[in-house]
Amino acid sequence: MASPPNLLNDDGSASMATLFMMSHHAFRRDLARFARALSLPAGELRSAPLQQEWRFFHGALHGHHQMEDNAVFAGMKAQHPDLAGCIEGLMQDHRRIDPLLERGDAAFAQLPQATGDALAIVRELQALLDPHLTTEESQIAPQLRGAKQFPAPGSDNELEMYAQGFAWSTQGIAPQVVEQVFTMLPPQLVERLPAAREAFNQRCEQVWGSAQAGSATTPIPNGP
Repeated sequence: MASPPNLLNDDGSASMATLFMMSHHAFRRDLARFARALSLPAGELRSAPLQQEWRFFHGALHGHHQMEDNAVFAGMKAQHPDLAGCIEGLMQDHRRIDPLLERGDAAFAQLPQATGDALAIVRELQALLDPHLTTEESQIAPQLRGAKQFPAPGSDNELEMYAQGFAWSTQGIAPQVVEQVFTMLPPQLVERLPAAREAFNQRCEQVWGSAQAGSATTPIPNGP
């Protein structure tokens, strides 16, 4: 089995591939957290925070796939026709994932009564996403290594959205990777990140009981 790719390029710089795979790390990290939380005894289940966090996860995963389908994949098929079959398979996976997310909405809304259903859906998502993300990391991410321009936010709302997104995706990433990522980002966004990351850590304490997440240099989480 091939080793997971490094988040940073061979020269130690960050790229759009880094940002792309940091999202993958966050999806794997959070699905593992959901699985652990839903396996706790009923009296320890934090239903309301889990329901709110599931809504965020649903939006993040669906938005990631929309971005891929409508932007990344369209341009990549034109530039790399040899990837067309792979990309079509990835888009088919997206169409399989959306109904799972909707089933998750129903199960999480009924916590704690539907804990077993919610856990089953999380496990199903893990089984589907793991090969899906691995394929993207081996076939799609290499095509993004040369892209190092992150777009400047067009409004304060967009700036805040990016800050929250990077607070989510950088948790559990090694400091040397995060440092390189920050060099790609507009200064006004970097200025907002310490507060956004601290707020996200506090949110994790409420949802999971801890903000500990390891220090990964690949898209595979290496912490709790």
